[in-house]
Amino acid sequence: MDNLLFTHIAEKIQRHRTWIKVVDNTSWIDFNLIVDGHIKNCPCRVLTLENFRVRYGFCSARRWNIPEYDLSAAIVSLIKKDPSARKRVMAYKLCLSDVEYIVEKASFGILKLELDKYDL
Repeated sequence: MDNLLFTHIAEKIQRHRTWIKVVDNTSWIDFNLIVDGHIKNCPCRVLTLENFRVRYGFCSARRWNIPEYDLSAAIVSLIKKDPSARKRVMAYKLCLSDVEYIVEKASFGILKLELDKYDL
């Protein structure tokens, strides 16, 4: 995933947030992948999200790190589900439902952003 798309997703979440905010989109973690039956350790950017309101049983100040690898896989899944999303991804014009789907898929169904169409 290129840097502009990663930043676009983070800005879209931050601008339209209702209960989760972006804390950091510049940090890196060691991510483990299985390649040819061996575990490979590689650095990966993460999108760090934090809730600032109690919702869905999550107490306040709960943080999630979503790796770029999972976000990329979610974007591929979005494009398979909705082929017209490819143009929006390439033009960096994702709609709110696209970003919600990407984060929900990348967090394995845990996070439902509920983004609001009005800017904060």
